[in-house]
Amino acid sequence: MASLSLKLLAVGAAISIGAIIGANTSFAAPAIASPVIVQHGISSAPLVDVQYRYGHRPYRACTPGQAANKASRLGIRNPRVVVRRNVVRVSGWKRGLRTSVVFARAPGCPIVR
Repeated sequence: MASLSLKLLAVGAAISIGAIIGANTSFAAPAIASPVIVQHGISSAPLVDVQYRYGHRPYRACTPGQAANKASRLGIRNPRVVVRRNVVRVSGWKRGLRTSVVFARAPGCPIVR
């Protein structure tokens, strides 16, 4: 009976020491990054300075290259791309059968059909 209470005391002490150490290290963590707001002249509207690393900028629409790359990741070989106003159709071969995938002309190329 005495060994049981000694075990509970040791477990409780270990948990409390871990909580104290964990609380102290959380203050050393870096702060959350926030966008830099730049005041341009005396205008009241702030400008947000967004910096893109290594020249990577988000695309406004799904490009044929992005659609072909996504289709190849889906398993479509020998892709043929047809671009329309609102959709990009990629057709090719998958598991020996002719198949096609339709992507929307939105960022990230979401699958329509």
